[in-house]
Amino acid sequence: MKVNLSATGTWKMDNSDKEYYGDLYLNKDAGGIILYIRIPNNGPIGSYLELPLNIPFIKGSTMNGAKITLLDCVRIKTESRIGSEDIFGYQANYLLDSVSFESIDDVRFSKMKISIPGIIEWGNISNYSMPKYDGKSDALIELDITEPVEIYSNQDYSLSYFLAHSYPPFDLVQEEIILKQTPYLIIESGSLQTLEWFMDKAKQMKRLIEIAMAEPFGFDKMTVESPEIYYEFDDGKRINRIIEVIHAYKDNNSKKDHNHNRLKHDFLFRLNELRNANFSKWQEISSVMEPIIELYIDSIYNEKLSISRHFLNMVQALETYHSRRICNSLPEFKKRVEELISIRPKDFRGEDRKYLLEGSYKHVTLRSRLADLLTADYTFIFYTGDIHRLEFPKVIADTRNYYTHYDKKLEDRALKDEDLIDSFHILRNILEFYLLKEFGFDEEFIHERIRERIKPIITSKSIKKADQRNNRT
Repeated sequence: MKVNLSATGTWKMDNSDKEYYGDLYLNKDAGGIILYIRIPNNGPIGSYLELPLNIPFIKGSTMNGAKITLLDCVRIKTESRIGSEDIFGYQANYLLDSVSFESIDDVRFSKMKISIPGIIEWGNISNYSMPKYDGKSDALIELDITEPVEIYSNQDYSLSYFLAHSYPPFDLVQEEIILKQTPYLIIESGSLQTLEWFMDKAKQMKRLIEIAMAEPFGFDKMTVESPEIYYEFDDGKRINRIIEVIHAYKDNNSKKDHNHNRLKHDFLFRLNELRNANFSKWQEISSVMEPIIELYIDSIYNEKLSISRHFLNMVQALETYHSRRICNSLPEFKKRVEELISIRPKDFRGEDRKYLLEGSYKHVTLRSRLADLLTADYTFIFYTGDIHRLEFPKVIADTRNYYTHYDKKLEDRALKDEDLIDSFHILRNILEFYLLKEFGFDEEFIHERIRERIKPIITSKSIKKADQRNNRT
């Protein structure tokens, strides 16, 4: 990452009064924030530990008097030039522009506004509209400003989706006029909080949107506010000062072209549908679900993975979900099976018990976990393609064992090529069923959306079968 010299000045570490000279290098687009502290060296090489390896808080004053605050700084370089200077390089996660604090305890805010480029289709609202033709007006587009949409709120904080818009220039005699919309998350707290507190909330919401759109996103512009940092006018009126934050939580996806024409089934859920979910429930279990989510979106972030790797990720995600959210030990699982089959007709219970417990003698096997997930408490029937539903758990388990352990005895039973691709989408469909359940959506919505999401696979297989029949005739 290339950075350019931005400012030279003096810098203080944490609560120390000692000043150091140094140069600040920035790359705002890529989130690069590098500070090189220069300490004169008139004799032997200075100590490697003269400055800490990690510095939570650095405040600086540039040569022209501008104030800068750096947060979460980590040593990335140490260089000694005998008889000249020792250089200590630090990379910061945050730079707060034109503001200074006495200590890190004072770096607290009440509001954050952070943009996530590419999620406008998920928000499904616009500040521009096409007017109805009435024969009188020649207007092709109208400005219809939207208000922030609340996603979640409690007594401590609120989270909203906001769509900023641009105005055309005053001089309209131009060959190109661009109207732009930028989606933001707005997080407002009832009490002053640290930047990391706000970022945790923003990351949690971004992860939810990535799941919904099956696409990775990065943060872009960020501002914060505090009632303790303000402009005061002659009449005593105060307005919170908006502080720009340069941050390291950017990636190349922020600059990616996200303008796709998605269909309804391309979204696991949208903003207006999320209002019907239980967001507080998701917050409570998000840490437990994190390994499952990481496996789920690994395929999103790593599109060049082999299909076998995609398949293995999805199998592991389902196995991990079952052990973390449904049943971990064998005694617990046996108890669950008995409770589950108790609602079934007596004539079916024996076969159901065998189907769910087969192979689970010393521990709960992958086959049993998949069988349990596929059963879905007898409330939903998943599509399993050309594989019979009762055989599906065994086929998937054999395929996983073949690709993981390369057991030659399983080679003939393992799925390959298009069958492996189809099974990946089916497994993903099963996992999405349980993700929607964890997000707190109601049963009717979950069933409808899961059926919609698998339809392209069903249609594709039907076309291939029809094509094969035509080729045989």
